[in-house]
Amino acid sequence: MTMYRKEKYGIGQQDFRVLREDGCVYVDKTSYIERLLGGGSKYYFLARPRRFGKSLFLSVLRYFFEGRRELFEGLYIDRVPREWKEYPVLSLDLNANRYAEPDKLDGVLDYLFHQWEEKYGLEVRNGDPGVRFKAIIEGAHSRTGLPVVILVDEYDKPLVGNLNNPENFEHYRSRLASLYSNFKSSAEHIKMVFLTGVSRFSKLSVFSDLNNLNDITFSDEYADICGITEGELLSNFGRGIRELGEVLGETYEETVKSLKANYDGYRFAAMGSDIYNPWSVLNCLEQRRISNFWNETGMPTIIAESLKRMDEDLENLLDTYCSEDDLKGLDLLNPSPTALMYQTGYLTIKEYNQKFNRYRLGVPNNEVKEGLFNILLPYYVTIRLLRAPHHRRVDSEIIQFFPLQR
Repeated sequence: MTMYRKEKYGIGQQDFRVLREDGCVYVDKTSYIERLLGGGSKYYFLARPRRFGKSLFLSVLRYFFEGRRELFEGLYIDRVPREWKEYPVLSLDLNANRYAEPDKLDGVLDYLFHQWEEKYGLEVRNGDPGVRFKAIIEGAHSRTGLPVVILVDEYDKPLVGNLNNPENFEHYRSRLASLYSNFKSSAEHIKMVFLTGVSRFSKLSVFSDLNNLNDITFSDEYADICGITEGELLSNFGRGIRELGEVLGETYEETVKSLKANYDGYRFAAMGSDIYNPWSVLNCLEQRRISNFWNETGMPTIIAESLKRMDEDLENLLDTYCSEDDLKGLDLLNPSPTALMYQTGYLTIKEYNQKFNRYRLGVPNNEVKEGLFNILLPYYVTIRLLRAPHHRRVDSEIIQFFPLQR
């Protein structure tokens, strides 16, 4: 008798090694490593909404540069002729803390710096984190003979967490600027820098000296680097789709349509593919039910705080035209509602007009529509009613704007 073996989806697992060793389904994104290496730059920045796989991709880069070829067996990058080397990799994850106190970042850095100093046999230093980081970068290069790879996940988390605390905000802005200034001053010791975040925030002087930072956020070449395309969905998750269909009482084709209506519809470049939300797809296939999984992870702090100050017509905001420049930078202290909604995943690119170089933005799918209605709308309605108490029809008018795709 054959034992039934359930597919492993590794939901929430951001460590590539664990995914591979546990036999979890992995959508192969390793062709993008080859593109990065041949891209003519060594400083990269990528912005994507939360839960779209940024951290996992950084983990893939980490193990690739550490020379862990056994983890890549059968994947694209393993079939490309190359000499695998073990580079010194400095992975800096800023996503795990709230940074409510001004010394929180120093504690995170001190822990990581201690590990790296011990690993590479360097003198343990105290004092300014920027100076200490520079010594680690240059020391790791000297000890290994190979330039350093630096991976920074959610580079802006300390700033986002202190929008309403000007003193902490400025403290962290200064600290991060000092830390990241080493990317330029220690350039000869660096192989690659890859940073992720929700946005490349403007007017913060965090990257003021790094004028050759390659922002691939809107690049057609890297449009599918995170998330799941329809081709990847069908080629990697056929079994899960069939099992979901059995529970829903739908054919395979009907189940794909249900997944598409609820979780597809994201687009991150002018010529990019439609992208499925990976967090929602994996949870849906694991639990074998259609639900609003992405919304259940909570609203980003920056959205919640900014909605309190928002004075926009919601209907116009959710179906609007803008330029790429309108979406690229975000002033944390005075955020554009359109850029904010796009960069946090509540809006996405629906069309691109090449003649006028304009994007049309819209709500990606049913899941986000319901999230906007259930999570964002209460903020908006409360604010609008307080500002215009005579306008009591706002609920019914907004409801009419949220028809779901069936």
